[in-house]
Order: sequence, then structure tokens, then C-alpha cells
Amino acid sequence: MTELPVDPDVDAAEDARHAPSGSPFTQSRRTGWPKLRADVIGAVFVGGCVGGALRYAVTSGWAAPPGRFPWATLAVNITGAFILGLVVIIAADMVPSRYLRPLLGTGFCGGLTTFSSVVVATDELFAHGHARTAVSYLLATIVAGLAACSLGLLLGRGIAANRRRAHRTSPAHTERSAQ
Repeated sequence: MTELPVDPDVDAAEDARHAPSGSPFTQSRRTGWPKLRADVIGAVFVGGCVGGALRYAVTSGWAAPPGRFPWATLAVNITGAFILGLVVIIAADMVPSRYLRPLLGTGFCGGLTTFSSVVVATDELFAHGHARTAVSYLLATIVAGLAACSLGLLLGRGIAANRRRAHRTSPAHTERSAQ
């Protein structure tokens, strides 16, 4: 049985302060607030600015005429879902960085994706008599988003497995194993 990866953002000391008995269910109320680290908040901010600027550029340059399928919003949401799936695995398995997940996962993907616009666009399409386009758009967003995230997870797992395999067969690793 393989062990699940440990999230590099987990702070065992902070967890112990919030649930001294080891179980989060033993206390009905938390005793304190989590620490907000300025460097991590800065990473989220930078990632969000870049992701938001990219989304703005794509949706402005590829605007959908009224009543038409909003391809630009679908594209940024699908791209964000793929990147998020990939980042989850890379951050957990390969790159023990405090900043990768906040920068790319929360910041960049949070700024890039605009799932609230899915609801607004679907509502507008329905309101203007384009029910077929609205349903197609909503279903395409859900199905393609899940597929893109799954593909990102699979690709991340493949990259992580290849890296582990390459590490096990590297000369430095074989020398250490032989000693």
C-alpha cells in the first residue's frame, strides 16, 4: 500500500494547537485563528494578478456576441481546471514549496478561472431565449472542466512517477543503496 503524500503547507504545531487531542471533532469550537503569513498572501496576490490579467486579455480579445457560445470563458475555465489538477500533484509529490500551491493553485487559477461567469452567461442566454446554447455551455463547462482536471491529475501523477523512477535508477541513488 502506498502512502499518501504529505502536504508541504501543513504545520503540525498549528494543527496541534487547534486540536490538542489529535481529533478535530473533540472540540466544538476552535481556540484560535490560523496564522496568516504575509509571504504566502503575497504569492496568492501575485498569482491572482497574473491569472486575472490573462483572463481579461483572453475574454476581451475573444468576446462572444450576444446569444453565442462563450468560448473564451470556457477556454480559461478549462485551462484553469487542468492547471489546478496538475498543481495539486506537483505540489504534493514533487516540489516541497510553501509558495507553489498558493501562487499557482489559489492565486493564478483563482484569478484565471471565472466560474461565476458561467452562471451569469447561462442566465443571460436563458433570459434572451437561447436555452439550447445555455444548456450546452453549462454541460460543456462541467464535463470539460472535470475532464481537464482529471487529465491534469493523471499527467501530474505520470510526471511524479517518472521522476521517482529516474531518481531510483540514478547513479547517485544506486551508490547510496549499495552502501
